[in-house]
Amino acid sequence: MPRVRILESKLGKKAGAAPSNATSTPSAPTASMIQGRWDDSSRDLTDNGSGVLLASTPSLDERDKNHIGQHPALRDLTIMNTQSKVRLVPNGPPTELSNECFDGKVMLMIRTPDVDDLEHSGIHFDALCQELDLCDSAVQMSKYFAGKKRRFEFQFQIKLKKIPEGPLFLGCELEHAIKIGTLTKGLVGILLAMVRRINPGFHYAWGPTSAACTTTNPPGEYEKTHLSFPVEASMDRIVITKPNQTPPTLGEELMESNESVKRRRKIGAGAVDWNLQDTYTMCLWSAYCDWIKWKSLNVPGVTPFLLSRVTGTQPIYLSVYEITGIDPHEYRRRRGVPHYRKDLNVYTCLEFAHQYHTTGGLAEKLLGKSKTAGVISTEQSLPDTESLDDSDFETASRATV
Repeated sequence: MPRVRILESKLGKKAGAAPSNATSTPSAPTASMIQGRWDDSSRDLTDNGSGVLLASTPSLDERDKNHIGQHPALRDLTIMNTQSKVRLVPNGPPTELSNECFDGKVMLMIRTPDVDDLEHSGIHFDALCQELDLCDSAVQMSKYFAGKKRRFEFQFQIKLKKIPEGPLFLGCELEHAIKIGTLTKGLVGILLAMVRRINPGFHYAWGPTSAACTTTNPPGEYEKTHLSFPVEASMDRIVITKPNQTPPTLGEELMESNESVKRRRKIGAGAVDWNLQDTYTMCLWSAYCDWIKWKSLNVPGVTPFLLSRVTGTQPIYLSVYEITGIDPHEYRRRRGVPHYRKDLNVYTCLEFAHQYHTTGGLAEKLLGKSKTAGVISTEQSLPDTESLDDSDFETASRATV
């Protein structure tokens, strides 16, 4: 059965026809509808005035309202701003992302199944979008990913409120330590070696030991299970806009010269002149992590596998943090500097949770229980032939998990 039909059956919808309980054809949703601005005083989701939903404790139906006009597959994925407790909906308009460290916005762009359906089935693009009732921003995202290998792209545009004194890192972390078998750990080791080869300054830790958690150690003197990269080296594009210039538009391809990219990745921490006047527009993409499928895929020589084989049922956290007490030059000179929690100044942190593969975390606390039980084992047994040849391995892409 084609993937589109599977999605339609899940939604109780037949191709080319309205749902049986519908009385009229719904109008095309607007951007504000996507962000949840509907007039319903009984809802548990509230709008903070910026076009973003604040989660309280909605039912599944209310949660789905936030995805009106978006691809149905995105409903299983929940992305939370852990600092503001705001849920972010991918493939919609840019969302405000501001705190004591910076003012800015983020646009989360995720490849949806319709892009692959188009590439493999030859279905006419406009017909498929109409069949899925996709809004303008969702259609724009599908067109953006068409012809690209990347499974997601996250774009950020910020102005700093204070200049970082220590090195900045992009980290992918778990809240709790993980227990994995020898075979899985060997598989992960291959991935880590590959990542280290193409990422200067790459750092990782398997999580705190029992000794690190004893009362004899100073508070916070431990590392969470995480992978991290210098922001300057990990971002696929960084565009610096002077005060008298217009910054790039989020949702479009960011342009940076090859010379600039190579320089950043060679130097790593300290390669960017962070200041309070310029606007920094950055993006991170990867062909190796599919958030909707909750899988690592497209890695040469490695069979696609569920992220939960490594992370268990934990949500995954993507954060940007500064290591205090050391400057970038000294950090590069010393090498092997631990990323203790007590030394981190977290700029922002996003939680990624999946309806069928994770439990706990902010998403479950605010949005309700997941459907993890009885699903992971079935999904892991499904055949998956999606992979790229070695020649398709792009060192420009960043493996984030």
